[in-house]
Amino acid sequence: MEKKKEQLKKILEKVDLTKTQRDRAIDLYTNVCKSIEEKSGLEISFYPQGSFATKTAIRPYTNGRERAYDVDVICEANIEKGAINPKKLKAYFKYALENSRYSNIFTEWDKCFTIDFKEQEGVDFSIDIIPSVPEDSETIQWLMGVTENPYLVKSSVAIPDTFLENDIWLTNNPKGYVEWFENEVQHFHARYLLEMRDNSFSASIEELPEGEMNNSLLNVIKILKRTRDVFYYRRKSENKPSSIIITTIIGKLAKNLKPTSSELDLLIQVITQLQQIKTNSTNKLSKRMEITGYAISDIITCDRGEWVLNNPANGNDNLLNSWNDDETKVKDFFIWVDNLRDTFSMIIENDEAEKSTIEFYDAFAIDLPESGIEKKQFSVTPSSTKPWRCK
Repeated sequence: MEKKKEQLKKILEKVDLTKTQRDRAIDLYTNVCKSIEEKSGLEISFYPQGSFATKTAIRPYTNGRERAYDVDVICEANIEKGAINPKKLKAYFKYALENSRYSNIFTEWDKCFTIDFKEQEGVDFSIDIIPSVPEDSETIQWLMGVTENPYLVKSSVAIPDTFLENDIWLTNNPKGYVEWFENEVQHFHARYLLEMRDNSFSASIEELPEGEMNNSLLNVIKILKRTRDVFYYRRKSENKPSSIIITTIIGKLAKNLKPTSSELDLLIQVITQLQQIKTNSTNKLSKRMEITGYAISDIITCDRGEWVLNNPANGNDNLLNSWNDDETKVKDFFIWVDNLRDTFSMIIENDEAEKSTIEFYDAFAIDLPESGIEKKQFSVTPSSTKPWRCK
């Protein structure tokens, strides 16, 4: 098992974004947002959302240009929602971009503006600028009554949707979501430290490496995201679950995972939970963990054919709505989970076998180290569930 842990560490180094890439992203979106603020005359606060904000972003494949790495950035204008309409807000942003150095590299979509930057380190890069305003008090009050964590709702924003003839606001709460996720990670780490003390580990808290405390839960998400991309590409399927589904499941499962486990052990714990969805989510007992014995049955439910995974920071957002619209997404999800079980069970059971090592790296579509044989690399088609752009 130690050999596999070391191999996984090397794989994660290849999957993770480099410090240079992260720093470049921050510099670029900061410059873009400051330019928009200057050109538009609006007072704007800006912050990343999604994988970049939760520190679970992974590198795209490097053998093609089908998919660039992108960062979603919320640009929150200090304007009351009732004082402006969605199209007018977007018009401010469009004017600012048209009169900036980004005028030739941006594209307008229904809910955002995408700015494409030149390739660096073999990776294309883009920024999605998402205009928004603070959500109104009436909507905030309503959300507090339907959201799992009402204290998070106050950071909600309204985002313009101008698809076709639309001129409407959509409610979102990326800042609240990140706060929730960070809280779950911190609680997981607190249990880690407590278990370390209880088990009389020789190292003191101060001597524990920072990475050891901070990365295991995040790494499980990165593992799932990378293997997801590879699996769905090889199936030629566009049904892959969005990153927020994976992140939410892991965040909600965190309190039921053993914190001192290795990434591989945590992954097996997660896979075991995910396998129960097919069995337990289709009956009324699925909502009672004390009956099923699995925490996942309180996280993902299926009541009268409707799949539900609630956004912990936005009670108006069922993250599995796409499953209810297309049952093939549910079918493919279960096939992926079964594939995860088969792949990683075989890898762990055959720890020293050469075939196991090959299968391990192949699951991530990564070359074997120090190998003279070029393994086939796999590109990924863009997700059909891109949250902001119109297809």
